[in-house]
Amino acid sequence: MRHRPLSLTAALLVLAFPGAGPAAESPASDLPTPVAATRPELKDQLERSKQAHPRLPLPPPSAEELAAAKARAGRGPMSGIINNGRMRRLYLPAELLGGGFSREPDPTMTLDNTFKTMFFWIVSRANNCTYCQGHQEVKLAGDGVREETIAALDGDWSEFTPAQRAAFAFTLKLTRAPNQIGDADLDRLRAHYTDLQILEIIMAVGGFNAMNRWTGPLAIPQEGHRVFLTPTPEKYRALRSRVAPLPAAGSAAAPVCAQPADRGPLENPAQVAAALAACRKRAPRLPLASDEQARGVVPADWSGSGPLPQWVRLLANFPKGGRAWVAQTWHAETKGRLSSQLKAEIAYVAARHDRAWYALGQAQRRLKDLGLSDPAIDGLDHPGDAVPEAERAALALARKLTVDPALITDADIAALRRHYPDPEVAEIVYHVTQAAFFDRLTEAAGLRLEP
Repeated sequence: MRHRPLSLTAALLVLAFPGAGPAAESPASDLPTPVAATRPELKDQLERSKQAHPRLPLPPPSAEELAAAKARAGRGPMSGIINNGRMRRLYLPAELLGGGFSREPDPTMTLDNTFKTMFFWIVSRANNCTYCQGHQEVKLAGDGVREETIAALDGDWSEFTPAQRAAFAFTLKLTRAPNQIGDADLDRLRAHYTDLQILEIIMAVGGFNAMNRWTGPLAIPQEGHRVFLTPTPEKYRALRSRVAPLPAAGSAAAPVCAQPADRGPLENPAQVAAALAACRKRAPRLPLASDEQARGVVPADWSGSGPLPQWVRLLANFPKGGRAWVAQTWHAETKGRLSSQLKAEIAYVAARHDRAWYALGQAQRRLKDLGLSDPAIDGLDHPGDAVPEAERAALALARKLTVDPALITDADIAALRRHYPDPEVAEIVYHVTQAAFFDRLTEAAGLRLEP
């Protein structure tokens, strides 16, 4: 594939806005992004991320984009350009652009926004997502958070209050090991937070994990105007991160790849059946809105019949913030270019590896409604030659992105591009992001699977 030469204007935009040009034509690499171990290394990594080569083509901003960005930002044409939004608008259908995050404040949500930005910082560090990490660095600094506090967030939580430490520990566990969240984890939070605040934490962390799985795997380049190379206090310069996915031992200065997650072997069909049976009997850990109240948050095109599912009633605790996620989850299932079967298979594979039993039961039901037999569904755990090669590539990406987003490489996305056009590649990644949110939300809340 050859690109036409850039115009002078476009070339200047690429120079002024590094990384925003076409996807690299160099051979796809099998190497994931190294993990920075210390605060100074992280700042260097964020600065280098401005030169990232996006894994799907991302052309320079158009004149119309620049004009709109300038009107939004008021600080020059580049300060209002957001590469994440540009990538989403370029490849995703309009119905999938919302991302679940509501721009309208929800008065039922009571946690401080700067506090939740700290959650996003932790999630991004744990997933080694440099794009989101950079945005949260800038946002925290803009909120007046001192460099010492951000450095402590990475390496020394003793400087925070017990309530903050409890939320940070839960955030890290829900990010790295959603399969291990249980009653005791929520009980520890209840010493400091109400049930609705706990739900707000879960929704935020689930959403941040979803966003990381979009911007990181697509190697979206950091915007060039952001400032990262600031001084680090001596106390924190050599402090090794307690959040980043680093190996347990090794030199703090040596660049290393993320430590792979170990969630153990998948359960056999009998064990899955037993887990789903238990899921149909359990009591939710968090309150659910009434069916009548939840009717107020479903989108106009909702076509489900009968009582609303528990995941809708859970989100309906937040009339505005919950409405955005209900619409996004519903439209992810019903809109877009991908087949209903491939979308349900991605949801199934992600739920299997997250051990998200409510989500797994929902995905199973979707697949059975599409005519798949129990053996065919069970076969998705280890798809063989009977599954088309393109489908196997999509499910392989779903497994890896679900468990190890920090280990996605150029080659992983290139493998999908051999079978799917770029908009469908983007949608495959998008559906894994949706599963990352839904799995964490429904399993941490312990929802009961509907009969």
